[in-house]
Amino acid sequence: MLKNILNSGYIFGEEDYALKTKYILLNSMMSLLSVSLAIVGSFRILTGYYMQGLIDYFATATGLLLIFILRKFKKGHYLLVAYVMAFISAILIIVSYYTSNGIININTWFIALIIPIFFILGYRIAMVMALLFMIIIATLNLNYVRTDTLNTMYGYVPLFLSVIFLHIYEYRFYEFTKVLTDTNNNLEEKVKEKTLERTQVLEEQKNKLDHQAHHDHLTALPNRVKFQKEIQKKIDFKRDDEKLAIFFIDLDHFKNINDSFGHDIGDQVIKITADRVRQCIRKDDTLARFGGDEFVVLIDDYYDKSDLEVVAENIISCISKPILIESMTMFISCSIGISVHQEEVCSPHDLIKYADTAMYKAKEQGRNIYQFYSPNMTEIAFERVLMETSMRFALEKEEFVVYYQPQVDARLDEIVGMEALVRWNHAKMGLISPAKFIPLAEETGLIVVLDQWVMKTGMRQIRQWYSMGLNPGKLSLNLSVKQLQEDDFIEIVKKMLHETGCKAEWIEFEITESHIINNVEEGIKTLNKIKALGISIAIDDFGTGYSSLSYLKKLPVDKLKIDRSFIIDIPDNKEDAAITNAIIAIAESLNLRVIAEGVETRKQKEYLLKCGCHFIQGYFYHQPMPVERMEKVLLKS
Repeated sequence: MLKNILNSGYIFGEEDYALKTKYILLNSMMSLLSVSLAIVGSFRILTGYYMQGLIDYFATATGLLLIFILRKFKKGHYLLVAYVMAFISAILIIVSYYTSNGIININTWFIALIIPIFFILGYRIAMVMALLFMIIIATLNLNYVRTDTLNTMYGYVPLFLSVIFLHIYEYRFYEFTKVLTDTNNNLEEKVKEKTLERTQVLEEQKNKLDHQAHHDHLTALPNRVKFQKEIQKKIDFKRDDEKLAIFFIDLDHFKNINDSFGHDIGDQVIKITADRVRQCIRKDDTLARFGGDEFVVLIDDYYDKSDLEVVAENIISCISKPILIESMTMFISCSIGISVHQEEVCSPHDLIKYADTAMYKAKEQGRNIYQFYSPNMTEIAFERVLMETSMRFALEKEEFVVYYQPQVDARLDEIVGMEALVRWNHAKMGLISPAKFIPLAEETGLIVVLDQWVMKTGMRQIRQWYSMGLNPGKLSLNLSVKQLQEDDFIEIVKKMLHETGCKAEWIEFEITESHIINNVEEGIKTLNKIKALGISIAIDDFGTGYSSLSYLKKLPVDKLKIDRSFIIDIPDNKEDAAITNAIIAIAESLNLRVIAEGVETRKQKEYLLKCGCHFIQGYFYHQPMPVERMEKVLLKS
């Protein structure tokens, strides 16, 4: 209850501390003076000082009234009450003077007047009021000073209580201030610690974000942004005789690893490759990763071109070493493009672009090699971009056509099947070789759409020939690894067979052995699903990859196709002849049919027949031909 009285019934927040202090002080002073003056007034009346006692009672009533009125105001009106209290005290001094025959109890009313003014309204106002009070006292016509001991003692009671109150208040205020100061100091220390800690955290986060913005997350190598800055820095501060070169390194067929073994294995291969490249360059050279399977090296201060050749050969050799991950052994290779800084070529972007162009040239030259950039490569790269753009619209424009090359039983010279081969008859560039656009289609992912179009077109055509009473045999369709990896590939084949009316036994899928060996288990599952449809399976370009009985005997295949590279120089080339004989022997041991492609001479035909290869495909019998010519050949046979 006392707390409620001192607070005037108000609720103060933490931010209202100063205001709350003023209210407590004012209410405390008025309560103290009211009670003490009531007691003093009572003693005065009892001892015969009636008028002075009544004045004290009036002061008591006034103080209590002010306490009550203060509760009825809104917060913030304590100043007005303090002024009223001071004003009433002054009035009471004058009344006391005139009712006591010019005698003033100075001690009592001085305290009543000055203390609230001093503590509530400020010491400057209090000093002015005290000075005015002294002047008034000095000018009053005081008859005498009462020396009555009892009455004087009464007058000192409020003074004594006020001094005790002020002493207690001052002590508590000092203690509170000390606690507040200590708390404030502790808070400041904690704020400093937290600020320092937060600054360090922010600095670490800033450094982390800066590192992430300029480095590859997988290998922690610099990324493209960081690498370009490094090139620019080297160009800006290089000596006149200092040379700069850029190596653009791209792993060959890396997507096959990701597709076959998963991205976790692919990431490990990337890390191993980064470590191997780092071992092949100097500490001062800069190695960066641009993403995917692309690495870039900045080499400066080399002597001549031969130094770069040595580095490129070391990188190719080092990357080609076997990689052992989770009991699996993998082999990868890389193609490297090299651009050399010239005075007229100062842009980091240009240097990287030229090295990239040279890298693509290395891939076209057979991969696993390096190429230096030359100006004419830019033209080739531009043609490549144009070709890719044109290819995306070629199907809509019906520029692709299917050619057919017969497969012949050389014993009877009869057609037993044919292979569907896609050709691109470009509106402006004319007939484009598959050797140019097929690799590009594989890299861009367009091979899937192209393969499906060839499959559907071939199936529709073979059904038409059978419905005409012709006997075209089996139609061989080439499948890319991307096509086989499509989740809905089997469903797509079923749908095509249904839509075209083609029978499964009329179709044979040719799959390159390198496409299967990367993931034998998955390959076997897919091939079994194909076989379940009734479609035959042939291994294309056999002999150019692993050609191992250990995996071949697991595959559900029907036929091996000897690659043309072994046929060209037989029977004169003994090594090719030996390889061809070995492939035929493997096929016989596994009860597989075997066919040779690229047969162009009678000599080759007779040698193959002698070795036990009865089926032939090549220019000796027929070139690839459009549907109209193929139909005429079938009609004649």
